[in-house]
Amino acid sequence: MGIDIGTAGILGALVVLNFVIVCISSSFYRRCAPNQAMIVSGMLSTDSGSIGANRCKVLIGGGTVVFPVIQQADYLSLEAESIVLEPKTPYVTKDGAQVKFKAVAQVKVNADTVSVLSAAELFLNKPVGHIAEVVSEILLAETRALAGTRTYTEILHDLRGFSQRVQENAICELTKMGLTIISFSIDEMDSSPALLQSMTFEAAMKQ
Repeated sequence: MGIDIGTAGILGALVVLNFVIVCISSSFYRRCAPNQAMIVSGMLSTDSGSIGANRCKVLIGGGTVVFPVIQQADYLSLEAESIVLEPKTPYVTKDGAQVKFKAVAQVKVNADTVSVLSAAELFLNKPVGHIAEVVSEILLAETRALAGTRTYTEILHDLRGFSQRVQENAICELTKMGLTIISFSIDEMDSSPALLQSMTFEAAMKQ
C-alpha cells in the first residue's frame, strides 16, 4: 500500500522544515580559535559566570550557537603580548643614583574561565594597546619601588634577580585582572656619565 498524497506532503514539509532549521542553526554557530576566548552574554548564557550584571558563558576554543537579538558574542585574545618598558624619568636607587632600565615583558590573559571573565570586565572591546598600557604602569611602578631598596651596585651585579623580584611583586595584582607575566627581563641599564665616573674613581681609591 503506497503513501497517500497528504502523508507524502506532510513528510516533504517536515524534511524541508528540518533542512531550514539546520541551515538557520548553522548560520548562528560561532567558532573561536584555540588562542581565543569567546564570551557569550545575554539570555540563556548562564554557564560560566558574569561580567557586571550580565550573565556569561565562556568558551576557549571550539564553538557554540549564538542566538541573534537575545545573545552577543565577543572575543578576547589569549596570545602573549610583548611590552617594551622605558621610564620617562630615571629610577632613584637606595644610594641616590639615577638609572634607567629598558625592559621587555611578555604578558597574556590566563586561559581559564575565571581569568577570562576578570580580563573581559576590564579589557573587552577596549582600544588596541590598552592591556599594554595598564601592565606598563604596574611594572614601572614596581620597578621604581624596588629600585629604591637597592643600591646601584646591587642592581648592576644582579639584574636577573632584580628582574625576577619585579615580576614576583607584580604578579599578584595582574592575577586579579586575569593576566599573567610569562617573562620580564631588563635588556639595558643606563646611568649618567657622572655616576659612572664617580664609581670608577671610588673603585680606584679602594685598590
